[in-house]
Amino acid sequence: MTVGRVTAVAWPGQTTLATTLAEQADAAGSFPGIGSLPGRPIRLIIADTRDRYDSLTRGRMPSWSEGAAFPDAGVIVLFCGKPSDCLHGALRHELAHLALSWRVGWALPLWFQEGYAALAAGEWTDLDGLQLNWRVARGELPDLDELDRALRGDRADAGTAYALAMTAVTLLQRWGGPGGLDRLIENLTRERSFDAAIRVTYRITEGEFETRWQKDVASRYGWVSWASAVGLFWTVTALLLIWLVRVRRRRDRPRRAALDEGWVIPTDDETDDEWEGR
Repeated sequence: MTVGRVTAVAWPGQTTLATTLAEQADAAGSFPGIGSLPGRPIRLIIADTRDRYDSLTRGRMPSWSEGAAFPDAGVIVLFCGKPSDCLHGALRHELAHLALSWRVGWALPLWFQEGYAALAAGEWTDLDGLQLNWRVARGELPDLDELDRALRGDRADAGTAYALAMTAVTLLQRWGGPGGLDRLIENLTRERSFDAAIRVTYRITEGEFETRWQKDVASRYGWVSWASAVGLFWTVTALLLIWLVRVRRRRDRPRRAALDEGWVIPTDDETDDEWEGR
């Protein structure tokens, strides 16, 4: 089925989902530093099984992958074993890959591609923050080359790697001031290396950016941040338990009152007489 410029392909049982996702893709909003997607056709394929997904992506994606974008062909493949598996964020992430590739026109470092897509899709969660705090606290802060490798590692390593990649792109966005990533994206379209674009935009080398990014992550995350986050979690949990206990007591109060009806509590003297009679 076709919605605007998006042609969706799905297997039986997924047509409604495919139509909904096609509508979302056709109406995708702006992307950081890029704006709206160029008016090029998009083919959206919904794979209903892992085998079909692996076949469509030619086995190039990690076993945990649930989305892939092929900018040259204008194709997005999403794995949706059941409708609840396919959320708007997964589609937004892959659309961001198309937007970035179509705007820049050459292969950017993997950490920037994935960090940009994660930023555009708003994928940061509190759990990402806790995992990142723990990794940094243990001194496990990779360089950018190691980050690229981790992004294609197992699911556990990749989860933290995506969070780290997002912090790197977010730092570049902060340095851009009110314009965010506008100047960097524009310079990426003119230059043919990431280092050259970084030099023109921020007056530093890619190596200097790596060092500053590591220092920024270390200053924002670590033992103090991790302890604060965990402390907040247990505080919220304790308050929730207290509230639940109070709700339960209020709910059980009429029941306890009903159970007490008809019962006469003996006085101390009556109790003593009863025992003497025995």
